[in-house]
Amino acid sequence: MFDADQRLRKAVERFEEGDLEAARAMLRSLDRKGVQSPRIDLYLGHCHLEADRPEAALARYRKAAQRSPASAAPWVGLGLVHGRLGQVERAIAALERAVALDASCEEAHCHLAHCHALLGQLSEARAHALEARRLDPQCVHALRHMALACWVAGRPGESLALWGEVEREEPGHPELDLGRARCLEALHRIDEARACYLRALAGPVRADAAFGLAQLERQQGRLAEAAARLRVALEADPGHLEASLCLAHTLCEQGEPEAGWNRLLPVLEGHPHDPDVVGACAPVLRALGRGQDASALLEALAEAQPDAPRAWLHLGEHLLEQGEAGRAVAVLRRALRLDPDDEDVPRVLARALARSGRARAAARTLACACMRNPRSVPLALDLAAAQCARGRAVPAERGLLRALASQPQSADLWAAAAELALDAGQAGTARSRLRAALRCSSRHPQALALLVRWLLARGRPRQAMAAGRVAVRSAAPHDEVVRDLGAACLAAGDLPQAVLLLRRYVLAAPSDPHGYRVLASALRAGGEPASALDQERLARTLEGWQAGPGVEG
Repeated sequence: MFDADQRLRKAVERFEEGDLEAARAMLRSLDRKGVQSPRIDLYLGHCHLEADRPEAALARYRKAAQRSPASAAPWVGLGLVHGRLGQVERAIAALERAVALDASCEEAHCHLAHCHALLGQLSEARAHALEARRLDPQCVHALRHMALACWVAGRPGESLALWGEVEREEPGHPELDLGRARCLEALHRIDEARACYLRALAGPVRADAAFGLAQLERQQGRLAEAAARLRVALEADPGHLEASLCLAHTLCEQGEPEAGWNRLLPVLEGHPHDPDVVGACAPVLRALGRGQDASALLEALAEAQPDAPRAWLHLGEHLLEQGEAGRAVAVLRRALRLDPDDEDVPRVLARALARSGRARAAARTLACACMRNPRSVPLALDLAAAQCARGRAVPAERGLLRALASQPQSADLWAAAAELALDAGQAGTARSRLRAALRCSSRHPQALALLVRWLLARGRPRQAMAAGRVAVRSAAPHDEVVRDLGAACLAAGDLPQAVLLLRRYVLAAPSDPHGYRVLASALRAGGEPASALDQERLARTLEGWQAGPGVEG
């Protein structure tokens, strides 16, 4: 005798045991026999989702929601499917419907915390994570979502502390080392971040860990090592889109644009309508001398997707790099109209306006963007830079202090404010702001570089050397802090180290005349007057070129 309820119970048991194929076959058999039950659709949706068939799962969850309108479970499933498809706002709407139907649904609160974390909505993510923890004190996922929310919101210190709580409750959590590494990287604790990434390489997040290591290598100018790490990431996950694009750009920067383009072609064929993929092709094509091909590719994308702001953004960036600032302004203004909340658009638009000789309009664009996004650190920094370029240091400083009122934990803002004070000769103010920056992030590269400058100006070369040695651990060879560390070594009497650092610096930054002058001083102090004269001659030549025509080098 056919017992539908018993068959359904057995199918659910198979699913819970992880036997997805058997569960799906039993559920499909019941469905074909005409058995009407929302649980059949619900668990078929679960099976499809586990098998990475989100469209099929979506159809089943919708049927389950229609047949059981008072149940929260189908709406949780719909939220998961929309999240898998990258439709985060739709996922939030579905999960909020689930919470409205059943306020005690811990799973819905936990997934809502994750969705809000992905959008950088810290307060909402925290509220749902706390509710999930109240309903289930053993829920480690809620802690992980809170850690992610803090990291996305630019609070790596808080995020690191939350990962510590995750470790206490589940020491073997698969994402623990990766999460910690990202926080340590944001705090500029590069050696510790590298160690965590290396530990994460042995776990299930191998691709993301290798990608993180590659980013560290790129920041320090070690492109060959970065390319090797990116290949490891793609071996672990051939579909890792960010790693594919980054490897193409790394190969291009290494002087292998043809290899970069060959790497990009299959990615472009697989994602021909993705604005970010098409936009990533532009710099590689420019390196190959095919700027017109890049323009045609981006223009075709913008015509095919006229309502996609990212398509217009990438076209505007390309036109700006091609020297067509006027056309770039028109294109970027269209992107801004389509998405006024995307902070990347006003930043690029401001650059285009500045290059077309409209510095005041650039500053006004950034000021309006800051009003829409008052918590955006990059916008506040760009606005300060735009105002300084117009010779308005006081409004720039005022804007940074206003941004600090809402983002007091931002080391970037404190460091920028310290630099303005240092340039204005306000040594005491600069020192207090540098201390605030280093309290937020003890190894912040800009703050440490400014501290080296401040200590040199105060005649304390030994302390400048100590700060500079920490700063250069995460600095690229062409960063000015390398030059300043060389100057500190020279002032402290460590001539061999000063010469070594300064020679490396002028090779990495050959367009900085000040570097040649400091090297000349070191060589003269070391008893090499002829070599010192050569370096001074190079410095004068560079200063003549940089001053423009009519100035003799």
